[in-house]
Amino acid sequence: MSTTLRRGGPDDSDDEPSTAKRAKPMPTSDMLALFATLGLPLTTALTKSYTHFSTHTPTPSEGYVLGVDEAGRGPVLGPMVYATCFCPESYYAELSSLGFADSKQLTEEQRDRLFATLQAHPQAGWSIRCISPQDISQCMLRRSKYNLNSLAHDATIQLIRDTLARGITLRRVFIDTVGPPLTYQKRLMELFPGVEITVAKKADSLYPIVSAASVCAKVTRDAHLSNWVFAEGPMDLSTKYGSGYPSDPNTVRWLKESVDYVFGFPGIIRFSWSTCAKLLDDAAAKIVWADDDDAQTNAKLVTFFGAKQEPTRQRSKFFTRRKPIVLGATL
Repeated sequence: MSTTLRRGGPDDSDDEPSTAKRAKPMPTSDMLALFATLGLPLTTALTKSYTHFSTHTPTPSEGYVLGVDEAGRGPVLGPMVYATCFCPESYYAELSSLGFADSKQLTEEQRDRLFATLQAHPQAGWSIRCISPQDISQCMLRRSKYNLNSLAHDATIQLIRDTLARGITLRRVFIDTVGPPLTYQKRLMELFPGVEITVAKKADSLYPIVSAASVCAKVTRDAHLSNWVFAEGPMDLSTKYGSGYPSDPNTVRWLKESVDYVFGFPGIIRFSWSTCAKLLDDAAAKIVWADDDDAQTNAKLVTFFGAKQEPTRQRSKFFTRRKPIVLGATL
């Protein structure tokens, strides 16, 4: 199969397929049961990033097409989820007719039903890399910066490698870009020679396989947020976060109502976001961290007032209590 199924432009009347328009609401209880069957960790606190692969038996004689997209890159709270969807090339036309579209163009009910439909097709598979807000915060606030683009690139590369490791022969891969498309595409082609890779802006609106990945990512992120388990224990906080974007007044309202004067925000928040930092400056207690110069000055004063030697400087318990994350294993 050499043709590439692709949608028309934003003004094309077929951009939102009729099957998606006719989708009926799916009961919340059914979705929770589905996620429980899939084995996603919705009932425990999401403090660590994780990867999940659907059950899929590869077809050895066929090449596969795979799409990659994400959900939750911009919000100030919750996880960022990267997802793939893949199927044999001979099945791609049928998958493309199921009604997948950019998840932002679909209602919650439409996304849920499409996600459930995907589970019923043995020819299609999917995977996710769910990056916890705590890992995002730790990566972006460390001394040697590990920014969001690097997180996104590494999550995509890991998902593709894991797919290949499962015996799936990838022929074509379509990816919604992060950063300049050509630079990103060149890097991926060097890492995966022999695979036809297309990186494009708005790929989730152009290629149905990317649209399917977009739905998997969005449904998984929404499921985590709506069933969020606070690692800090039971908290008297609303779960009406809004969209999670800093420009959303409902999100800003939730942030202002949820800040604690001493402890700040719970672990659902990405502390590296400027919105969060400003609210902490305005509404929480000020914290002063002694830098090296201050510590040396204090040590000299102790020596001057009769100490025989400078005291041994110990690391704050804040750092010793927390194990540093290993990027290769955690992300």
